[in-house]
Amino acid sequence: MALEDRIRTSVDQAVQSLLSELQSVSADEVARQVGEAEQRLHAEFEQRLTELESQHREQVAQAVHDAVEAAAGQQIAEAREDAERRLADARAEADERLQAAMVETEARAIAETRATLTAELASGREQELASITRLVESVRGLDGAASLSEVLDALALAAGREAARAAVVVIKGDHITGWRLSGFGVRDAQPKSVDLPLQEAGVISLAVSSARAVTTRDGAADGPGFEHVPPDRMGMAIPVLVGGRVVAVVYADGAGESAEQAVPATWPEVIEVLARHAGRCLEALTAQKAAPPPSGASRLGVTHAALRAAATSGAVG
Repeated sequence: MALEDRIRTSVDQAVQSLLSELQSVSADEVARQVGEAEQRLHAEFEQRLTELESQHREQVAQAVHDAVEAAAGQQIAEAREDAERRLADARAEADERLQAAMVETEARAIAETRATLTAELASGREQELASITRLVESVRGLDGAASLSEVLDALALAAGREAARAAVVVIKGDHITGWRLSGFGVRDAQPKSVDLPLQEAGVISLAVSSARAVTTRDGAADGPGFEHVPPDRMGMAIPVLVGGRVVAVVYADGAGESAEQAVPATWPEVIEVLARHAGRCLEALTAQKAAPPPSGASRLGVTHAALRAAATSGAVG
């Protein structure tokens, strides 16, 4: 074989070997690239599938959440409507009960008020009747007195039944002397232990000098001189007039009365009536017992002469 032919043959073999080698390399590279492409495609597919599944799950969860919220909202709205309806019914029922209770309470209060007023009126009427009865009995006692001493005793007894503390004192010159006392404790048994100058007799002195009823609230007078009067109580002195002159004084106060007494006491007016009537009784008795006055002598002088005579003989004083 010629050299040229051998060279061509060698070249052809080398080229063929190179082509075969290139073909082999290209196939592996293609296979490698195809494998890598398949892996990328598979990875992308898996990633996309994962994304789609996640998106689907989110959509399903959102749909479920929306459905639950819608159902819950409807249930809540229904529950709210039911609660509001029940609340309205309960309020209406409560209003009806409250109205009925108010009507019943008002009716009961009116009935109790009427009963209380009726009882108070009845009690007031009983007290009024009792006071009038005592006054009538006291006036009868004064009218039935046959002596000057009995008049003063009846006056003291009547005053003691009306006031918490009462005293009858007689006027002897410029002194007062106790006749009968009631409510003054141990002094009651020894009334003549009360012996004071008239100027020290407080409200009694003012009653004598003014010849009218005087109270410790007049501002110019205090107690009777022989006993203290609480500042929240009233003392009163009423003169017993015979022929225009004071021969005795009735003193009374409310030292033993309750501070919460609802109705004002009536003893001041009653005792003033008794003192005035006692004066009339004394005038009648002294007029009966006194001798006809001498010419020019006054009836008043006869009256006081009779009182002095009675005091000297022990009938008064």
